[in-house]
Amino acid sequence: MQKILFLIIAVLIITLLVADEHNGNDLFMTYQQDQNFDNFQKAIEHYNSNNEIPDNNKSALMLSYLYTMELNRNLDILKVNSDSLDNMTKFSYANLLLELGKFNESIHIYDQLNADFPKWSCPWRHKGEAFQNLQDYKSAEFATMKAIESREDHFDAYIQLANIQKELGEYRTALTTLEKGLQYKEADHEDEVSDSEIEALKMELNKLLEKH
Repeated sequence: MQKILFLIIAVLIITLLVADEHNGNDLFMTYQQDQNFDNFQKAIEHYNSNNEIPDNNKSALMLSYLYTMELNRNLDILKVNSDSLDNMTKFSYANLLLELGKFNESIHIYDQLNADFPKWSCPWRHKGEAFQNLQDYKSAEFATMKAIESREDHFDAYIQLANIQKELGEYRTALTTLEKGLQYKEADHEDEVSDSEIEALKMELNKLLEKH
């Protein structure tokens, strides 16, 4: 009797799991064919409930697909409406593109901000970072220097500039930039640059100067 009961329960569990997986696939396909927030939310809720099950890697994978698709959908919306974004939203959009490794796209937005607000230091600094990631160090140096020109106490811009100048082989200049930047360390209220990062850069520059 116990064996029969166990068999019935096992069959029921398998049936429910298969049905649940089919339901999830339907929700995923619905969102894929009609990408709107309502369909996204339904699919997310389904896979989030399943994600509580240990080692449920399929749900984690499907959630990753869904979030990536929704991210790209929203990026498309922002791209289409980029000219009508307010200044802070446009800046945040450019920063998001930078974080996602879409460096050329971010530079295009930073260019607009530089043209409209040439004395706004942050877009210059972030554009310098984008050029740095593209290994266009001369453009990165120019943009980062503009950030410092716009705001003399822009501490993390000095650290970025020192790193860029190091890549350009300008070790003495980089060390001078770093030492000048340290005068403004107290202005770094967001703690964007760690003490260990500064110390490592200083040691590296001193070693490079010893070799040259």
